[in-house]
Amino acid sequence: MTRRTHAHQSGFTLLELVMVIIIISVLAAIAMPRWSLRDSSVHAQAAQIARDIRHVQMLAMTQGRTLTFQSLGTSYRCVDSGSVVITDPATQQPFNFTLQNGVTLTVGTVNFDSLGRPVSGGSLVSAADIPFTVSGTAQNSTLTVTRVTGFVAVSP
Repeated sequence: MTRRTHAHQSGFTLLELVMVIIIISVLAAIAMPRWSLRDSSVHAQAAQIARDIRHVQMLAMTQGRTLTFQSLGTSYRCVDSGSVVITDPATQQPFNFTLQNGVTLTVGTVNFDSLGRPVSGGSLVSAADIPFTVSGTAQNSTLTVTRVTGFVAVSP
């Protein structure tokens, strides 16, 4: 009768390797959103700006007056015909916002008349859509206010 002797082998078992891979995967899943915060912030802030432009449009219609969405580069606001920042009736705060995480917005304005249409100098904007670019460290988004209707689209 032969006896087998088991020599002690060094190394990792398959179970140990799988556990290490799972732990590394979980840590990577937690860390990745923090590394790409600025990139995702561009898209999130672009979506917020688009909602705020639509909000300015709705305020112009409900208040029956021309209101202006005004981008200042690192911030934006809503002003009336006297260039006074309006108080947002939804929040009771001045309609003035600062962009975060180094995100910037193309400087420019869009005026909405009492029917929510983009206007310039008292007449409808019909020649071209009004673009705004939201920029971050590695990503950009484009906001487009459509001529005549004032619909706001975000891409990408």
